[in-house]
Amino acid sequence: MKYKISKQTSDTEQSVYIYEDHEKKVPLNSLYSPEKEALRFINKLNNVEKKFVIFIGFGNGTLLDMLVEDGIFDRNVHFLFIEPFSEIKLSDKHFSLISKIEKLSYHNLNNFNSIVFAKFISKFTSIPVDIKIHPNYSKVNQSLIKDCLKIIHEGIETKQILNNTELKFAVDWIVEPLINIEHIPKSVNLKKLQGKFKGERAVLIASGPSLKTHIDFIKKGQDSFHLFAVGSALRALMENEIHPDYVLSVDASDRNYETHFEGIQYKGTLIYETMSNSNIQKHHQGTLVVSQALSDYVTSQIFNDLYSFPQMSPSVAIYTLQVIAYLGFSEVYLVGQDLALVNGEYYAKGIKHHDGMKGLKAELLVENNEGEKVGTTKALKIFLESFESIIKILPKELKIYNLSKQGAKIEGTTYISLNEVSPYSKRMISFNKDTLQLSSSTHSIINNFLDKFDKLRMEVGQASKSLNRMIQSGVVSPDDMIKVVKKFRNITKHEILEEVILSKLTFMFDTIINKFAYFEEKQKYTNDDLLQLVKELSTFYKLISTYIDDILNDERLSKYK
Repeated sequence: MKYKISKQTSDTEQSVYIYEDHEKKVPLNSLYSPEKEALRFINKLNNVEKKFVIFIGFGNGTLLDMLVEDGIFDRNVHFLFIEPFSEIKLSDKHFSLISKIEKLSYHNLNNFNSIVFAKFISKFTSIPVDIKIHPNYSKVNQSLIKDCLKIIHEGIETKQILNNTELKFAVDWIVEPLINIEHIPKSVNLKKLQGKFKGERAVLIASGPSLKTHIDFIKKGQDSFHLFAVGSALRALMENEIHPDYVLSVDASDRNYETHFEGIQYKGTLIYETMSNSNIQKHHQGTLVVSQALSDYVTSQIFNDLYSFPQMSPSVAIYTLQVIAYLGFSEVYLVGQDLALVNGEYYAKGIKHHDGMKGLKAELLVENNEGEKVGTTKALKIFLESFESIIKILPKELKIYNLSKQGAKIEGTTYISLNEVSPYSKRMISFNKDTLQLSSSTHSIINNFLDKFDKLRMEVGQASKSLNRMIQSGVVSPDDMIKVVKKFRNITKHEILEEVILSKLTFMFDTIINKFAYFEEKQKYTNDDLLQLVKELSTFYKLISTYIDDILNDERLSKYK
């Protein structure tokens, strides 16, 4: 629905935004007194406390001004404003206020997606959420309000998918970086390649359905472009006598190695993150180039000079795009980066894939590069939004072209057809291949890490015994609870727990942290309240103990004990 946003002055000399379409004209704040309107609205929220409050609609900011002066502000955990209209901009005053106060956040709908909201859910896990519509916004274009609510809903689903991923790979994300300590000294630091390819053109080869139709283009372009292939595309490329210049890997699972790398005689350069499955690095026959995964705190304890990208890479294609930008390329052409089920397919024909990727069905629709709707999965939608978020922070001079006509439209890229790609001759680029140095033996370093895990397990076990005594007695006094909280805070400062383990189980950690972060040391909790907190903490300790057991008993680490 077409609409326009204009401005008008209220009776109290405030600027007010006016929404107007062919049916109605609605002031987004009161033209009589925005202050009184905001105060009436806030008074209706008197019973809202200890919540994560979401306001859909910002208006001229009077609601925010009145909110920070009211008692409700102190009684709640956080306030998020989502503004549906791109035409409404924050004033310098309100931008400064929101920037200074940690309890406040603001997003315009244009920059608000499920990934963004999932991060809020992570931060405020276990905190009740209350959604409110700004006064008068319920009278305007409801499709925009529904878009906000839809993104919130998708954000909840996204967070659940991320939680499931954490549970699935929690052990791998510690075990594989530990084993990779053996392979890093045989690798080149990615830092040595920074900016080396300035002015050059790259092709990012993913394994989506459109890869099949671009095989001839890639084969003929081997002398025109530097070819960067994600691991899942490598087997299909090699079978078509295409030898990419660089192959990239981030996935920690054995299935990644077995499905996409095992048995392939690739001798080019492998660029990998430190969580990549160690078998891939172990069996690679060419040059190894390494960067540190952002959430890998294992490797950071040993190597303090590895480059780490400032944004997480939830997919290898996102990692590849960041690498290409870091190396200084001026243009990148996306092949097979469909991020949709083109003709119902996830992978291109001929791509080897495991059982988990078979029989996938469309869960939602996105726009493709033909302006039509195409089915995709929730996981692919997460990758799409992550890809778009990464593009926003890349150098503006990097031009990104998408060659997938029927794949999802990726904001920040330009779709072009093959006949629009101009001929070019790539330069052969060399770089220093001196590998990283390590003073101690890898075996002793890994063994030392395992000893730290074991000591933490003992400390958590002792704390757990104390809790079990309280649970068995059924009595927890306020003084007992103060000691429990103090012990908990001491344990969470343990280097291995805070930086290594809990970085892999963030949603478990955030849940219990939020419970205790808002625990007030006052005698206003009943015995049942305190007993419930103790039981939740006991469950948390058991999770940590089980997790450490799984790591220490993992057969991949048996030779280091």
